[in-house]
Amino acid sequence: MSLSARGVLLVAGALLLAGWMLFAVVVAPADYRTGTSTFGIGLAVTAFVLGMRHAFDADHIAAIDTTSRKLVDDGDDPSSVGLWFALGHSTVVLVAVGVVTAGVGALTSQIGAEDSPLTVFTGVWGPTVSSVFLLAMATANLVILVRLVRPAHGRPQPGPGVAGGGPVSLLIARTSATLDAPWKMFVVGLLFGLGFDTASTITLLLIAGGAGILMPWYAAMVLPLLFTAGMVACDGLNSIVTARLYRWSADRPERRRGYNAALLSVSIAVAFIVGTVGLCGVLVDSAGVQWPPVQAVAATNLDSFGLIIVAAVLVTGFTSWLVARWPRASAV
Repeated sequence: MSLSARGVLLVAGALLLAGWMLFAVVVAPADYRTGTSTFGIGLAVTAFVLGMRHAFDADHIAAIDTTSRKLVDDGDDPSSVGLWFALGHSTVVLVAVGVVTAGVGALTSQIGAEDSPLTVFTGVWGPTVSSVFLLAMATANLVILVRLVRPAHGRPQPGPGVAGGGPVSLLIARTSATLDAPWKMFVVGLLFGLGFDTASTITLLLIAGGAGILMPWYAAMVLPLLFTAGMVACDGLNSIVTARLYRWSADRPERRRGYNAALLSVSIAVAFIVGTVGLCGVLVDSAGVQWPPVQAVAATNLDSFGLIIVAAVLVTGFTSWLVARWPRASAV
């Protein structure tokens, strides 16, 4: 299922309306409080902002960006890539918060505990899944870039990973071939979400655990709903803008090959950086690797890298658009 940009905005708007209406109708009038603490507008805004912030995590931005570019090359509209990814990711958050607010102590006691089995699992699962996915998509897009800058002059080109024939090539080919529609990013988001080890997700779960003591479970669920609304809004807008940029750069390839290559190069570089840092982090934290170069890469701080990625893609795309409108650009 491929939604247009208008469909993405409608879904994001519906989630925003549902989240804030639930807060206004169910939560705010009840004035839930314990001691001096009140579940008010402050906690609701916090949950919403956490969702927005989570949408700008580097792995989110890179996954949406690389997938959008691949789907453009396939001739599909990737405007809904971010929406499906965010919905898949949020499904895990909604279920986890539901379990926490229901008072399941087995999960609640493990959240944030450094040595708990849950923390150990998510510390390996989350970065491993996201890194392998990003590296596979970056390699698939690298094949597209090579074909773009070195056209085959009438000779058929092999698909991503076909030439090598090894296990890595097979993984890349399978990932690229399977991800042939925007809705399949729901599954990718679901897999990413199972590694809920990011600060924003843990913070939401801890807040929800406290809210579950103050109010009924259905009222406490306003928190993950607002979190979802914030993430869907930002990831959805991100994929709409990214889709527009990539479709514009891919249009009339004989005249815009240079611009297309520039945007694609940024996307590939970003995915390789985020994926490599994630895998090195797993090797150091979980496998005990002490090789200094790996430790140095693993120590790279990606907290603000998502915002840098967005800025880089927008600047590159806007610069390409300005150059294309220059009188001499028709000669490019």
